[in-house]
Amino acid sequence: MKKHISRQSGTCFVIKERGKKRNITAHIMADKTVNHLLCDKILSPAISPFLIHDNGASQRRKGVIFSRKRIETHLHRYYREHKTNEGYILLMDFSRYYESIPHKKCLEVMNGLLRNVDNEERAMSMWILKNLFQVSGIETNTDRGISIGTQPSQNIGIAYPSIIDNYIKIVKKCKYYGRYSDDSYIIHESKEFLNKILEEIIKIADELNLVINPRKTHIEKLSRTFKFLQLKYSLTETGRVVRRITSKSITRERRRLKAYKRLLDKERLTYKEIENIFKGWMASNYKNMSMKQIINMSQLYYDLFHIIPKWKNHGKLRYLMNHNLKVY
Repeated sequence: MKKHISRQSGTCFVIKERGKKRNITAHIMADKTVNHLLCDKILSPAISPFLIHDNGASQRRKGVIFSRKRIETHLHRYYREHKTNEGYILLMDFSRYYESIPHKKCLEVMNGLLRNVDNEERAMSMWILKNLFQVSGIETNTDRGISIGTQPSQNIGIAYPSIIDNYIKIVKKCKYYGRYSDDSYIIHESKEFLNKILEEIIKIADELNLVINPRKTHIEKLSRTFKFLQLKYSLTETGRVVRRITSKSITRERRRLKAYKRLLDKERLTYKEIENIFKGWMASNYKNMSMKQIINMSQLYYDLFHIIPKWKNHGKLRYLMNHNLKVY
């Protein structure tokens, strides 16, 4: 007697983040298990030797915090080397990065990165990647783009432009360079050098069928305020790195709190869920906020919910949030 197994598909949905629409694919557990094994046992160990240290996304012991610390380290080292804050930073961004990665070219790159892997594991890995691209092509009706919601997509995202990373670090010898996914920067004393290297990067990106976003790619003075990974930075004359959260991030969180209050009134969220979300956001961002911003955010939270958040092991943040809080 034959057993018929019904094929299950994942879930596709769209999220809107900072005004951008992103297509997300959530696979079923069986597919997730295969993807985790593929990435943890084969892809990640195979591609890691080809990645620069300052490539900070989607890797063990790395992430947003790592990349933010690296740009601060590079700014401090630049100041110690040149004894001045006179210099420039080239900020770069790929346009619609994950959506624009071409399937055929990407498979060629990944096949090259897997050249030191056992032949059977290499063949199996490429077969899985081809199938992922085939499914993605059916969903988008194009031979470009990978879904953000799968683990192999994260490995592809950090590895595909590695030729650009190595060109900047090794060929052009730019010590103060870092990349997080599609966002990257180069710090240098010469604006002419940065303009020239940008032209060279655009040529390499063209070969990879990637597009440098002209609206988000620009050169700024280190002494002025510039933005990287949703934080504002500047380098002072004394070598101090000033780091602040963007005003848009504060405004966005204030709007979220008001939306949470409406959901609480409709009983679609519990207060405990809201408190945990808010505490997580504050713990991640308070070091980049001014005292006034912390007080204003704490006051808004109390005005909306009439409760002071409870902290178990964060005495400093508890003190800052309760400082000058108007309780009624």
